[in-house]
Amino acid sequence: MIGLLLLGRTYLRNTGQKLTLAGMQQPIHQYLSRMDFFKWGCFAEAVELDKSKQLKRSSFSNRVVEITEIPNRERESIAAITGIIAVFRKRAEHILKYWMADSTVDYFVTVISEVCQNIFEHSMDSGYCAVQTYSLAGEHVLRLVIADSGIGIPRSFSAKPEIVAESNARLVEMALTTPISSKRKAGYGLCQVNAIVEKLRGSIFLRSADSSVAVLYNRKRVGPGQVFLKNGLTGFPGTQISISLFG
Repeated sequence: MIGLLLLGRTYLRNTGQKLTLAGMQQPIHQYLSRMDFFKWGCFAEAVELDKSKQLKRSSFSNRVVEITEIPNRERESIAAITGIIAVFRKRAEHILKYWMADSTVDYFVTVISEVCQNIFEHSMDSGYCAVQTYSLAGEHVLRLVIADSGIGIPRSFSAKPEIVAESNARLVEMALTTPISSKRKAGYGLCQVNAIVEKLRGSIFLRSADSSVAVLYNRKRVGPGQVFLKNGLTGFPGTQISISLFG
C-alpha cells in the first residue's frame, strides 16, 4: 500500500498528473480509504467510495496506525514521529494483542523513531509510515512499514569510497547488520533495529534502489536467521523497510 502510494506520488511529481485507481474491489477500496491512502492526494478514484460503505473507526480499528507522512524537514519530521508514537502507545494493547509486553512496546517505539528519523537525515525526501495487524491462514501478523522516495542507501554511501561492497544488495545488508553510516564515522540505527527484530523473532525486509535484503528470524521452513539478497530489481526510488511479527 505504501509502495503504491510512493509510486503514485513519484508519477505526480514527474508528470503533474494523478494516476487513477479503477476497478477496485469494495474491500480493498474500503481498506485504502480507512488507512488514509487517498488523504495525500496522489491518486484519483474512478468511482468514489460511498460514505455509507466507509469503514467506521470503532474500537476494533485501534489495531492500525493510519498512513502518516514523515516530512524531510527536521522540525516537522520530529513532530510527525512524536504523533505516530503517541498513537502507537495509545493503541498498543490492541496492535500488540498477541505480543503484548512493556518491552515490546518500547522496542517498537525505538524502531519507529530510528527508521523515521533516517528519512530526514539521509533520504533527502519525505516518506510514510503505517502499522497494521491482521490474521492470515490462522496466523496473526503485525506489520510496520516505513518508506521514502529519496536517494536510497547505495547513493547515500557514494561519498564514502572507503565503504565497499560487491553489490548493492551486499551494501544494503551491511547497512542493516554493520555499524556504518553515510554521514557519521559509525551508525547504529539500522543495526539496533535489526537486533530488536531478532529479539522479537520477527522478520525484516529492506529494499533500496535495485536491491533488497530479507532476514527471517522465525520462519520454521528455512530456519532462523536466514538472509536472502536480491540484485537487479526494477529500480524504485528511495528505501522501503517492512518489519513483521508472527504469532
